[in-house]
Amino acid sequence: MRYRSLLLATGVVASGLLIGPATAEATPQAITAHCSWMLPANLTLRAPRQDIWVKKGPDCPKTANTAMWMGRNAVGADIYASGFGVDGGGWLNIAYTAPCGQALTWTGWEDGYAHDANNRPVAILRSAKTLTKCGAAVQLTGVRKSTRTTLTARPTYYNEKTGKFVRHHGRVLFQKRDLGSTTWTDLGWAYPNATTGAASYTITTNRSRDYRTYVPSGKTVTHAYSATKRV
Repeated sequence: MRYRSLLLATGVVASGLLIGPATAEATPQAITAHCSWMLPANLTLRAPRQDIWVKKGPDCPKTANTAMWMGRNAVGADIYASGFGVDGGGWLNIAYTAPCGQALTWTGWEDGYAHDANNRPVAILRSAKTLTKCGAAVQLTGVRKSTRTTLTARPTYYNEKTGKFVRHHGRVLFQKRDLGSTTWTDLGWAYPNATTGAASYTITTNRSRDYRTYVPSGKTVTHAYSATKRV
């Protein structure tokens, strides 16, 4: 379990602030305002450490200065705690939401409220859900000789264990688009060669066209498109 804040005696350090014990000035039962944290539903991991800035939601009262959420997995285990501070947002390290393929449910941590500058509860924290996947990429090259165009794609995905992009063994879709058109047409699927890691597709044409490739998403890896290649 990973915490962005540190527990210090009776206070909590959140986004650089030391928050003391809650006062008795606010009555939680009387609080009807809500507050959300604008977590993206889909998180993509592409590096060993990947921080994103997450803003507090527009539904939060202006007096809401700090709030903390806990992300829990499917069996309810605490995975990662984070939230926003007085600067209106907070950092989330996507690597802490791994492994890829993991879904988290985020609910208010500790008392479940956002607090004002005097640490009084002012809003009920809304829950959120995220799904983390490893990023994918695909590089496309092409060569046209006479009436034959050969396309070569090299798909990769981010591997958590190595912290690097490695060969992707899933199938690759090749697509074409005529010059001046906005419509992509499927050419066909191909699997990467086990030795070279490259997938190839050859068509017969004497015209220049735009091409791209697509790698579909899986349970743990996102989808990806290559850059457009004119051949």
